[in-house]
Amino acid sequence: MQGWRKGWALGLWVLLGWAQAAIVIGQSAPLSGVAGEYGRQVAQGARAYFLWLNETEGGIDGEEIKHVLYDDGFDRQRTLANTRALIETDRAVALMGYFDADAVAEILKKGLLEANNIALVGVASGNRSLREPGSPNLFHTRAGLREEIQKLVTQMKGLGVDRFAVFYQDDAYGRDGLAAAQDAARAAGLALADSVTFPRNGEQVGAAASQLAKLNPPAVLMVSTTRPSGAFIKQFREQGGGAMLYHTSTVDFEQLVKEIGGERAHGLAIAQVYPYPWDGQSKLIREFRQAIQEYASTSTPMSYAALEGYLTARLLAEAIRRAGPQPSRDKVLKSLAGIGEVNFGGYRLEYNGRRRDGSRFVELTIVNQKGELSR
Repeated sequence: MQGWRKGWALGLWVLLGWAQAAIVIGQSAPLSGVAGEYGRQVAQGARAYFLWLNETEGGIDGEEIKHVLYDDGFDRQRTLANTRALIETDRAVALMGYFDADAVAEILKKGLLEANNIALVGVASGNRSLREPGSPNLFHTRAGLREEIQKLVTQMKGLGVDRFAVFYQDDAYGRDGLAAAQDAARAAGLALADSVTFPRNGEQVGAAASQLAKLNPPAVLMVSTTRPSGAFIKQFREQGGGAMLYHTSTVDFEQLVKEIGGERAHGLAIAQVYPYPWDGQSKLIREFRQAIQEYASTSTPMSYAALEGYLTARLLAEAIRRAGPQPSRDKVLKSLAGIGEVNFGGYRLEYNGRRRDGSRFVELTIVNQKGELSR
């Protein structure tokens, strides 16, 4: 087993080395760049589950899983190229665990999923643009961004906040977050004090930090990824910004604390769309932690991102199992569409008819004084 604990090379990553694996599952994820840490953890969570499945159950109906992963660097064109390769060259029966909302929106616009009759399960984004109208071939495993932001704004109001600003990345995800914040503010009777943006896939946040530090609103809602968020918090605090900070689920708190320290991260409230990965009473979490410990890279943390990959892989494996022997793209797609409710140790997902939003689960966490995450 130790031979599997050597990590992975960037670019093509084949989950299992032997060639006879009959069921190919494809993934494009950022293994490098500003979102690399999150993407690697999602991939490792999926890897751990598939390795467990192959070793303990011999795969599905006697056919082992082969997981092919390409690094897209959080770049739209690379994601599109990877997707075509996974479909045309690798002959994947399904896709899973994507990250880039802009790239997925382009995939939907080009009709790549429908043209190839293939399912994409799990995108690490709650964008409304990916859900309305979405695609019958795209299955979401997390709650929507609007549900996250509504929860965060409700928390602000409960603490007496009367206005807040929004810090967001300049892409579909960030703009959808801004629109959701505007709607949530109106519904809660709060004012939107300001909104500032920064270029996607970078850490050029100095102007945004200076602008909001001068304004110093009671609260700032952050719609971003870990590295630019960390740079923003550091500069915002250094310039005297004292606002309460709120973040959507696309931040890895452990990486954030490592980069900026627990003192600066202290008090950050984060919306979470998956169960708490340190809940020792949860059957799901016990199974997840065991899989990570035994089958993932030794550097993989027990994180929300790894849990996302694990759950996405588990859902897809269940759909393939129900599709029957020699699963085709069409069989897997139909299996997902009609799977109904599945319960993975307390985390429920449901798909039927036109429903592709499998979960509405959102809870809030906060970074405490020790730099740990508390519920």
